[in-house]
Amino acid sequence: MNLKKGWIKPSLKWRILLVIIVPAIMLYTLLMLLSPTPFIVQNGRADLSGVDFTHDKLVSLNGQWEFYWNKLLAPEDFNSGQRPKMDSFMKVPGVWSNNVGTHYTAQGFATYRLSFEYPSTLKEPALRISGVANAYKLYVNGQLMAAAGSGLDSRANFKNDDKIIIIDLPKDTQKIDLIFQVGNLNCATGGLRVVPVFGSKQTLERQRMILIILQMLFIGGILIFAIHYLFLFLLQTKDKTSLLLAIFCFVTALRSLGWGEIPLLILMPNASVNLRMYLNYFTGYNFAAIVMLFVYSLYPLEFNKKIMGLLLLPSLDFDIFLLIKSPELMSFYTNVLYILLLLQMLYILGVLVKAVLRKRDNAILMFIAICLLIWTMNEDIIDFISLGSMNLSCMFLLGNFAVILAMSYVLARQQAVNHKKLILYNEKLLEADSLKDQIMATEMSFLQAQIKPHFLYNALSAIANVCEKDGRQAGKLIIDLALYLRGSLQFNNMDKMATIEKELEFIDTYFHIEQARFGHKIQLQKKVEIPLDVQIPVLILQPLVENAVRHGISKQPGGGRVSVRMMQQDESIYIEIEDDGPGINSEKLAVLFTDFGSAQGVGLLNIHNRLLKLYGRGLEISSEPGRTCVKLWIPEVGLQ
Repeated sequence: MNLKKGWIKPSLKWRILLVIIVPAIMLYTLLMLLSPTPFIVQNGRADLSGVDFTHDKLVSLNGQWEFYWNKLLAPEDFNSGQRPKMDSFMKVPGVWSNNVGTHYTAQGFATYRLSFEYPSTLKEPALRISGVANAYKLYVNGQLMAAAGSGLDSRANFKNDDKIIIIDLPKDTQKIDLIFQVGNLNCATGGLRVVPVFGSKQTLERQRMILIILQMLFIGGILIFAIHYLFLFLLQTKDKTSLLLAIFCFVTALRSLGWGEIPLLILMPNASVNLRMYLNYFTGYNFAAIVMLFVYSLYPLEFNKKIMGLLLLPSLDFDIFLLIKSPELMSFYTNVLYILLLLQMLYILGVLVKAVLRKRDNAILMFIAICLLIWTMNEDIIDFISLGSMNLSCMFLLGNFAVILAMSYVLARQQAVNHKKLILYNEKLLEADSLKDQIMATEMSFLQAQIKPHFLYNALSAIANVCEKDGRQAGKLIIDLALYLRGSLQFNNMDKMATIEKELEFIDTYFHIEQARFGHKIQLQKKVEIPLDVQIPVLILQPLVENAVRHGISKQPGGGRVSVRMMQQDESIYIEIEDDGPGINSEKLAVLFTDFGSAQGVGLLNIHNRLLKLYGRGLEISSEPGRTCVKLWIPEVGLQ
């Protein structure tokens, strides 16, 4: 007992330590991401002439760009004698409404400007542009080099776009002047949310190709997971956990189509911005809710259903609003969505802490996976609102992948446990089936070998009476009794077969003995339309005839008749034993093949079970006043 307590305490301490250390590491690393780093761009200028680009070096042009609010300035505006007045320096990456020390509105238009120099060793200078909110024109050294969207200063004509492009920069000079005209007239944020990246065109294109391939492989792998668990659910519809995992995989795959390198534009080049926004918001509103439902399916006792309902309801509200409102309008509720996601994930984390401390199966794995998901989700939020010092976009997808792997392991382990239980159950079932066969064989042996005292007494009394009248007839009866006893005692195998001829002889022997008692008031009628050498299971017919005599015609003052009919019916041997006795009442007939009703007849339940085991079809009994009929079918296949 002391050893057991000694083991439990360290185990509990270890789990408590785990649920403290993992979130602490997660929080510490997030705070590290918020620490400032040196800017490349200072006061709208950057000197890259000392950078070595020969080893696939890429430079993010982050820092303080010149910013001109509410102006769409062209290159000639900076070439004139009177240069436009700059409003401020703007942090890139970032959105102008969040810039420290300024108070620009979320919607509007502005001009960003940057001048930089690069070394002459870079032969193919290029610039990667992405994540501009939400439309722009880019001038390089006075020439229009790129554009996305339209109507930068006209709300009626404004159209946004977020495509990713790589443009060539002038090679005849090492001085570059960038002018971004940026407009946002329909969404909640505007500005250069993702920093432009400068370097060799070959390096930029190779990097993008690698990222696209990795992202497509990620989507393909997630879809394989989704299809697998969807089929698993369709085969086991009660397994809701598999369905939730399949849905989560589909949601993750859909979300990744519009993130990172935006593979959706590769698969559907004409896909609208609104479609990409719908995908982004729909998957964002629901992914945490699906995770919560999945964890609930694993650990329902750790959940408070009222709190869970309160946290799930806003996700449903967001879905409804998304259907009736434009995605641009929904962008104004992004911060509310972030708060909701954090609350949902923190509640899931709290539930998993309880599950870990209560030593639930797989709770530690799910706890670590959810911590990783929360970390990557917060990293992407930090990156999106441009608070961080590192460019680690799309980390959220990796967090999703970690959760999917953890979920898959949990389900695989459940399947393995269920499989082991099924194997054990089958082994026990086989043992029980074998034991049942032994019990049935023993029961039948006793039923036939252990002649009931009253039958033996009655048979010997009848023979004694015959001895006084007819010694020859008495001798025949003694021989019949001996044959009957031998036939009964020889039963030692439930699967043993005997010919129809042998079974009929056994019936005749039994009937001769009974007629010595009852005389000719009991009659046996046989109608056999099949070959006598056909084999059937031993001791099937005689107990049925004995039941007809003992519980049927012998109870009537005038006796009665037992009819045995055998004929070919389709591909089976059809056998029927009928008597014209008083019949069996409906209550007894209903329980005749149960343990309760087995006492009503000689081995009926045993014969019924033997036929079921051998041929899959047992006895059929019908009864009414003045008639009882027992039917059985033996397939020809079973006779061979």
